[in-house]
Amino acid sequence: MSRVYSALQQAELENEARTTKQETAELHGELFEMVSTEASWLDDATLLRPVPRPESRLVTIAEHNSLAAEKFRVLKTRLRHLQQKEELKTVLITSASAGEGKTMVASNLAVSLARNTSQRVLLLEGDLRHPALASEFGLRDPRGITEWFENKDSLSRFVYRVEGLRLWFLPAGASVVDPLKILQSARFTEGVNDLAPAFDWIVIDAPPLMPLADVHVLAALADGLVLVVRQGKAPKKALAKGLSGLDEAKVLGVVFNDAQAIEPGDCDQYYAQQGSVDKTENGSGREVAR
Repeated sequence: MSRVYSALQQAELENEARTTKQETAELHGELFEMVSTEASWLDDATLLRPVPRPESRLVTIAEHNSLAAEKFRVLKTRLRHLQQKEELKTVLITSASAGEGKTMVASNLAVSLARNTSQRVLLLEGDLRHPALASEFGLRDPRGITEWFENKDSLSRFVYRVEGLRLWFLPAGASVVDPLKILQSARFTEGVNDLAPAFDWIVIDAPPLMPLADVHVLAALADGLVLVVRQGKAPKKALAKGLSGLDEAKVLGVVFNDAQAIEPGDCDQYYAQQGSVDKTENGSGREVAR
């Protein structure tokens, strides 16, 4: 009787071991499939070869070794230092009003973050009323967020990969009169959240603070905000009014564009032509650029 019991017990142990190995193999297979799926859509994204126009001011590609490009590398370094100290992945770039250079800053920052790194960067065009990012890279009327919203495809199918960089680009698509219908939808939030795990940085080129509410909807998706101010352009009252509706704890700092007299001598004229960044502190004492 004891021999029969021992044999049954041994058979049960062997069966449990086989079951455990099988479950482990299935789990590993599922994880491998998830990783492979993630990598495949990133690698299979339509390749974009940037052809920056002279007026686009995409200096981090067209003039990689210039002083203006160096300023964006400094901005990148400061953001990475912040990322090491606190949760910071999604950075929203905005301005008080139109024409201050937020799109130029967003595109150059994204390129800087994606150069010479293992980190993956997504540049998201959030200005659905007046999209301008695609033209910065030399694209004409690419399908993007607005076209995605009209069908049932995954948002990842509208993401482009920028050649030679760890950079992916999600364009706005065709301009729309009522972007809040898209931005405030649960589907848009879910779509962005589905993309987020594949990236280390998400840079959002958002609309200006005034006079519309679009940027405030996008700000809810961001970990931090950077405000672009063009010297002599932004009215103080408009700037104060726009900032009043934002979460002050998210404001990382200010990027000054076309600022005069930041550097002595000949650099003044250079920055007046090319754009520059300077540093500021918000109430929490965080700085982003110098």
